[in-house]
Amino acid sequence: MDESQFRHQSDSRYCFCLGDGRVLLRLSVAKGVALDRVEAFVGDPITFGGGKHTAYDMVLRHEDRGFKYYEVEVRHKPSRYMYCFKLHTPEGSFFFSEAGLTREYEYGLAFLNAYQFVAENPVDYSLVNPRFEGNVFYQVFPERFASDPSLDKDYVNTPWNSKNLKGKPLAFLGGDLVGATKRLPYLKDLGVDVVYLTPIHPSPSNHKYDVLDYFDVDPRFGGKEAFRAFVETTHHLDMKVMMDLVFNHCSYSHPFFQDVLEKGEKSPYHSWFFIDDDKPHKSPLNYACFGFFWGMPKLNTNNPEVQEYLLSVASYWMDEFGIDGYRLDVSEGVSHEFWMKMKMRLKEKHPDVLLIGENWLNGESYLGPNEFDGLMNYPFLGAVSGYVLKRTNAKQTAEALEGLLMRYKQGHTHSMMNLIASHDVQRFFTLCNANKELSLIGHAMLLFYPGFPMIYYGEEIFMEGGGDPENRHGMDWESKEFASTSHKLFRDLVLLRKQAPLRKGDCVIDEWNGALRLSRGYDGEKLTLVCNLTDKGISIDSLGKTILGSRVAGGELWPQGFVVIQSHR
Repeated sequence: MDESQFRHQSDSRYCFCLGDGRVLLRLSVAKGVALDRVEAFVGDPITFGGGKHTAYDMVLRHEDRGFKYYEVEVRHKPSRYMYCFKLHTPEGSFFFSEAGLTREYEYGLAFLNAYQFVAENPVDYSLVNPRFEGNVFYQVFPERFASDPSLDKDYVNTPWNSKNLKGKPLAFLGGDLVGATKRLPYLKDLGVDVVYLTPIHPSPSNHKYDVLDYFDVDPRFGGKEAFRAFVETTHHLDMKVMMDLVFNHCSYSHPFFQDVLEKGEKSPYHSWFFIDDDKPHKSPLNYACFGFFWGMPKLNTNNPEVQEYLLSVASYWMDEFGIDGYRLDVSEGVSHEFWMKMKMRLKEKHPDVLLIGENWLNGESYLGPNEFDGLMNYPFLGAVSGYVLKRTNAKQTAEALEGLLMRYKQGHTHSMMNLIASHDVQRFFTLCNANKELSLIGHAMLLFYPGFPMIYYGEEIFMEGGGDPENRHGMDWESKEFASTSHKLFRDLVLLRKQAPLRKGDCVIDEWNGALRLSRGYDGEKLTLVCNLTDKGISIDSLGKTILGSRVAGGELWPQGFVVIQSHR
């Protein structure tokens, strides 16, 4: 065997605290390696060198495209201990430690080559925030969600029900927070726990990601008074509010950048940006921007003055309005130092704050007790879309989804903001070529998967839309879909998320009779989702009691259907 076929690292996603004296040990093994049994040998650092230890059998929990993952939950006193692994194979037994793969293990050298868990420090836990655990998020794009006629609408230049927004980046439809507040009971009835608002600050755009004033609310949205009413109403309905903060960049028209345009290096804000000369200019572009767009100059979050200013912004909206968390735009473009300072600052007064970073790919380096709780999980969208569009089969999809479960520590996996649509990608119904059955399968997967499922406004009524700005149509409050069986099924899926297995349970994903199966269990109860994209029906009688589904009858799940099964573990 080759030791490169095994992976483990102390104090990482392979070894982490679960709280209450529990530690999860995880060993990944290349799929081609034959193993009869895997053990973890755990012992006190004082006696481990003499060969004294406790043996724990590890269980094969997950499999992705390249690796099998063995896990065991350890309770050992004292909490500081050493450990190694013993591998039982058809070729005999091997040990795996910091010394690599060996036939025997020299316990006398354990102080040099054993894996170690040094201490259980609660402040270092990476656990799911109990206040948000299992919550359903709903993304509201304020300019397009709901409009109230009591506010000034002179700026509106596009009808609310316009079906063609292509080539209209400056279209204004007139959405506002007053109208959104009146629709909050609808979100509560849908089963939403957290309302995530894209930016609400004054801005020249309809999306508000080019901020003019971080301490104000756009008057077109109703100003601070409307936002305060929105937050209070949301809380009264026992839901939470997540704001979108844009700290990577601001607007070209922001007063600080305008001061630099006027005064150059004499401006106190020159060092707040990345400028290659005395004054910034667009052609040729000599300052850093978001996406190379001159209208969004990048902020220098390495600058202590910038850090302090933005920290005061983050504190302000929590202190003054009582919001519950932040989604952090282009978070991978901002310095780690800043995010660490922000987490520490906010946690002092608001220990339950939730921070979600917008990292599109693997963002492990941004996760931890000092930075983000979770990330926007765009790789999840890739796995789901691959399945519904038949780029991947059930086995390949299961491997992709299992791999995402193993990408981070368990607490972060359960804190990922999972999504299959957003304001940055085409709507899922459109991605599915306007096929309701496929859209429902994708959303069933979203609502079953560990983490925070995020529903993009209008997905529950199968709104269509391509890429930006076509994915940002006005919410169709007159849609006939509100009375459809498909919408009811969508809502039933959301409400099913309230059950303990889907809020707290572990998850195993595999291929079953050609179908995709996701099983989640907790405290003796088990819920299983089966999605059938084969060309034949599948008998499901042996799985348990059918709770809900689509294209299922007589104990058979038809093609392009899904079913949720309840059973006991």
